[in-house]
Amino acid sequence: MEKRSQERLTVSLDVEILDPPNLANRIFVTRDISKTGTFILSGKNDCLPIGRVVSLKLSNTTWGSQLSNVSARVVRVTNEGMGLRFLDFDIM
Repeated sequence: MEKRSQERLTVSLDVEILDPPNLANRIFVTRDISKTGTFILSGKNDCLPIGRVVSLKLSNTTWGSQLSNVSARVVRVTNEGMGLRFLDFDIM
């Protein structure tokens, strides 16, 4: 059984990746989100390498605010998209 530090919510939120520039100005959609990370649906060709730090904007988050310039690290890549761990997202 997989253990997670935070509960994931299955939710579709718009995500704009601000950096790297080759993915900028494109809107992706989340598959799920937690307080520590998110999984973004994308084609395999749009996935970034594991370890890459990205800057992104999440809109209409479950916690009631719009976040901009959130940093996250790519921690997982699949054929469906990529898992990101937030580096500076603190809602507490």
